[in-house]
Amino acid sequence: MANEFKTRAVESKPRERIESAGTATVASGAELLAVILKTGTAGCDVMELARRLIDAFGSVEALVRTDLNGLRTGIDQYNRSHPERRVTGLGRVKTLELAAAFELARRGYASRPDLPSTLSTAADVAAYMRTWSDALAEQEVFWVIALDSKHRPLAEPQRVAVGTVNGVSVHPRDVFKVAVRWNAQSVIVVHNHPSGDPSPSREDIQLTRRLQEAAQMMGIPLLDHVILGDASRGRPGYVSLGGSVV
Repeated sequence: MANEFKTRAVESKPRERIESAGTATVASGAELLAVILKTGTAGCDVMELARRLIDAFGSVEALVRTDLNGLRTGIDQYNRSHPERRVTGLGRVKTLELAAAFELARRGYASRPDLPSTLSTAADVAAYMRTWSDALAEQEVFWVIALDSKHRPLAEPQRVAVGTVNGVSVHPRDVFKVAVRWNAQSVIVVHNHPSGDPSPSREDIQLTRRLQEAAQMMGIPLLDHVILGDASRGRPGYVSLGGSVV
């Protein structure tokens, strides 16, 4: 199976896919874990090892919340009850590396700005996004915010594309892949204009229409497309292509 993994198409290899996309959001939890694990073992490629490790703890979330002792105990218990799908090859060093990576993730998550209780207007979206992004960055960046039924973010804004100083290429599937991943009831999309002028371009308007069409097909409403610009000197600093979010 290890040789089989090496011969897979580039699109199916997590490291290559992440590098090609320029963002790790394209990868599943098992794929991200496989990147950290680096290698599998005889008879068990790295992707299968990642899946077994996630199964041992029930979910990615539960796995990442586990400390070093919990990792060791959980793997031992899983191996006793699943002799046909044992988690093997995780020696002292690799287990320590996993524990360190999970602790780093927990600390970063704990220090993040609190998710807002709701995003009711485009002004709310713009204010929230300024805690996560640089509106005057040198490149256009495109984000997706997945929302529950009460317009509360289900996760931090997900970056799905990075473009140039005057444009960014986004496909609707990249937007709604995020929505499906988080089981979103609706989405808001946001991107910045490095020039500081948030006025929408013809391409921005066309993209919004394409996203609205995809949203109707998916049954996941697109509530707004907010463009961020320079908010200094009394400027509003944003334009809403979808009007009020509510």
